Parts: sequence; C-alpha cells; structure tokens
Amino acid sequence: MTNRALFIDRPRARVLPSSDRKRELIQNQKVEQRKKPTPKLSKTLFESVRIKSIVVKRGLLFIVGASVLAILFIFPLLLDIKSYLWEKARVLYKEEDLVYNLFLMEGGANRQAAPSVLSSTESFSIPGGEFVVPTLRLVPYTVTKGDSLFGIARKLNVSIDAIITANDLKNAYYLRMGSTLLVPNISGIYYTVKKGDSLYGIAKRHGTEVNRIADVNDLGSSVIKSGTRLFIPGGTLTSWERASAIGEVFQSPVKGRISSRMGFRQDPFTNRRAYHTGVDIAARIGTTVRASQFGRVLYTGYRGNYGKTVIIVHPQGYETLYAHLEKITVKRGQSVQQGDSIGAVGSTGRSTGSHLHFEVHQNGKLVDPLKVVRMR
Repeated sequence: MTNRALFIDRPRARVLPSSDRKRELIQNQKVEQRKKPTPKLSKTLFESVRIKSIVVKRGLLFIVGASVLAILFIFPLLLDIKSYLWEKARVLYKEEDLVYNLFLMEGGANRQAAPSVLSSTESFSIPGGEFVVPTLRLVPYTVTKGDSLFGIARKLNVSIDAIITANDLKNAYYLRMGSTLLVPNISGIYYTVKKGDSLYGIAKRHGTEVNRIADVNDLGSSVIKSGTRLFIPGGTLTSWERASAIGEVFQSPVKGRISSRMGFRQDPFTNRRAYHTGVDIAARIGTTVRASQFGRVLYTGYRGNYGKTVIIVHPQGYETLYAHLEKITVKRGQSVQQGDSIGAVGSTGRSTGSHLHFEVHQNGKLVDPLKVVRMR
C-alpha cells in the first residue's frame, strides 16, 4: 500500500519572468543618497588668511605711529614756520626801525618831553619827515572827592574800558576816595590770552591789526601762550562786560520804592529775625514788571510762598527771580530782551501787600541786587 504522506503536494515557488523579478528587486531596494564629502581647507588657505591679518595689524600700527610722530614733531615745526613767515612779513618795517635807531643814537638825548603825559604816540622830527612810535605807559592817578570813572576818562583823554581793564574793576560805579588807579596812555583794553587763541584771531575779534598789537606789547613772535596779558590798542569791551564792571548789569525791573533790602530783618509774619533773600519794591497792583536783562525764561508758575513767579537765566551764570506777581505774560523757554514785559505787580503767595520781590543769583549763589542793579 502506497504511503500517501510521501506524495503530498507542496506549494511550488512562484516563478516570475526575469523582467518582473528585476522590477520587484528594484522596488524592495532602499535607495540611499550619497553624502557629498565635506571639502577640507588646505593649509595654504589658512596661511594666506593669517598673513593678511598680520599685514592689516602692522598697517594700523604704522598709521598710529605716524600720527603720533606728526603731532609731536611736525606740529611744533609748523608753528615755527608760521612764526618765521610772520617775522618775514615784518621786514617791511625794517627801514623805519633803522631810522628810529638812528634817531636814538644821534638825537635821543636832546629830545624834549612831550607836553602831555598821556599822549598815545610820541612824534620825533627826523630827516625826511616825522616818525611816530606808539608807546604804552601806565600813569598812576589818585581818586579824589567827586571823581567818577567817566570824569577820569574824560580828563585824561582815554576810554573807560582802558581804565576798567587796567585795574580789573568789578564795580567801577563806586570808586574809593584815595585809591590809586593805573591809567593807560592809549585807548584800548587789556586782554588775557585763553587756550586756543591766536594773535590773528584776537586782532580780528577786536577790529585791529596784528602788527599794532605786536608793536605795543613788544612781541617777538606771533606764537602766544595762554595766560599772557596783552594790551589791545583800540579794543573795546562788550556791552555786558562794561555794564558788569560799572555795576549796572541789570536795570530796575519796576518803578517803585524799595521797601525792604536783602539781609537779616524782622519777619512780618513771625516777628522773628530772618534772612531776606532779595529786595522788595513797593508798587501798585498791575504795574508792569520788565526783564532786568536779556535772557531765556526758565520758570513760570506758582512757587509756594513766592506766589506767581518768573525766573530768567542770563549770561555769566546769572539768574533773576520775580515773585508775588498778579499775572505772568511770558512762557517757559521764551527769549526776552532787557525791558520786555514779563508780568504785573501783585500780592500772591506769602505777601503783606502789593510789591515785587526781586532776587539775583550767580552760579547758584545769592547776589545783593543793589550791587548789580542801579535802582532809579
């Protein structure tokens, strides 16, 4: 009997055509993209970059070094050249200098004194004409009773600016009797050289010539140092500088009577001794209050015990304060000229009646208004 187990039909493997077999293999295959190899920088590239950075650094160091050398050596050389050229331009005066020296050698001893002590020039008769030599002298003058700065200047035929700057007067309106003033014999001003000044710039600013300044001050070079005191022939002070020296920097802000001065007084509210920081000027309510000097409005508004207040800033660190106003007619930041209306007298704040409280400050410190304001 035949064993059927031996003849069981097993499933035969499916035979695919060659073309279908290839297609199946391709579908089952995982496609992987090739990674591009990263380029490796060569040693020569690194070397070239390093060499370029070294060259740039050395170039910068060379530029810095050259600049330092230029400042240390070339700048002083330029000053010397400038001085040389200035001296060369003065050769035009050589002939006059020779004539003057000839006069000193031959006829200087027999020269008669000038009739006026304060002559601004000295004239000498020489062959071929008259030679004028400017000279500068300081003549002492003793202040006597009844003298004023304007009277002294008129008497000695010089400008008040010359007397103010020669004596460095801070309040020329009050001259002390018996004091001695040094009066220049030439109208002009004394000027202290500041950092950055040049002889040409000083001459241009004061409307004169470089040679005039050099001759009067006996300068041998156009190079001047900071702190040097020069006399500027024909020079004048600015309106502010002159007013400051005379003691009339500010004008009275309102017409009225001074009811209280600056200093200690009996407080009208507490009856105790207290310091009054300004002057009170009694006037009717509504009287116009004017700017005491040109400037810019720093503050307007109600300011505690001061009431309605205006504060104006001025040159040279000055500030003026106007308090107890009835109304304010200017705005903060507004520019005002001397005499412009800024408000009206009132009695706002801590006040006993209609008046203007007026204060002057300089660089944050109180200044007695009567020393800088001539109340009229």
